[in-house]
Order: sequence, then structure tokens, then C-alpha cells
Amino acid sequence: METTVTYQPFNATQLHLLRMFSFTKTEQTLQDLKKLLRGFYIQQVENEVDKYQIDDQILNEHLIRIEEFAKELKND
Repeated sequence: METTVTYQPFNATQLHLLRMFSFTKTEQTLQDLKKLLRGFYIQQVENEVDKYQIDDQILNEHLIRIEEFAKELKND
């Protein structure tokens, strides 16, 4: 049985990130870039949460997930 792989070209964001990462020469630069991206995505999620009137229980669940996500990214 053959496996078919579908080619998906990179989107503009992926291409830009690849270009940015191509300049990453040290581990510290990589960690700094990861931290910057992590902060960006956490802010995006927080902005989305702010758009909706969510009760405290649901909001707390989302914040816990954001914190867990940030911890996982930090460990990368």
C-alpha cells in the first residue's frame, strides 16, 4: 500500500519565520526569538479572550491553559 504525501506550500508567515530563523546563529538568539514569539501568541490569545464576555470559571480555565502552554513553550 502506498502512502500519498500532499505538498502544502508555506504561507507568508511561515516563509517569514524561516527567513528570521536563518539568521539565528546562537542558542541565546534562538531562545530570545522563542520568547518573543511566545509572548506574541499569548497576547493574541488574551486579546481574543478579552473580546468576549466570559464568566469567571471559563476565563480561569483559559488562563490556566495559557500558563500551561507558556510553560511548555518555555521548556522547548
